[in-house]
Amino acid sequence: MISFIDIVSSISCYKCLSINGSNPSCEDPFQGDVTGKLSLLYTPCLTNLRGRNGLFPATHCIKLVARSRAPIPIQYMYRTCGRDEADDNGITRSSHCGFLKLDWIDKNQRFRGCLNICDKDACNQASYSIYSIWKIIYCFSILFIISFESFI
Repeated sequence: MISFIDIVSSISCYKCLSINGSNPSCEDPFQGDVTGKLSLLYTPCLTNLRGRNGLFPATHCIKLVARSRAPIPIQYMYRTCGRDEADDNGITRSSHCGFLKLDWIDKNQRFRGCLNICDKDACNQASYSIYSIWKIIYCFSILFIISFESFI
């Protein structure tokens, strides 16, 4: 008798939503799970797929920080998980910042923010920065050397 077993793996991700700081556990600086509170880490993290019923194992974690452009702005912090879909043009595989269209909030409004995507367990907890600390140190070192040489 021959048996085939499908092995499906999933990533663990934090899942939460905060609107204008309504959920401090979800905001940055992110503290992760707090003792005595419901865990925000979902292991395995399961997600929906467009046009399909049920939940499916996630392939990446997502952290979205978006701010509306309204006169009284609204800020959204959303941590969740997702899965590559065949028709997403690779958008779910790359982090980016700028203007975002979030149909689930408002189909007619553009938001400014960052969508951070990663593929390691619990990786959507971090605060992301465009500049790494090493690039900043390098730039300051060059400025120091240039200013020091001008005194010689």
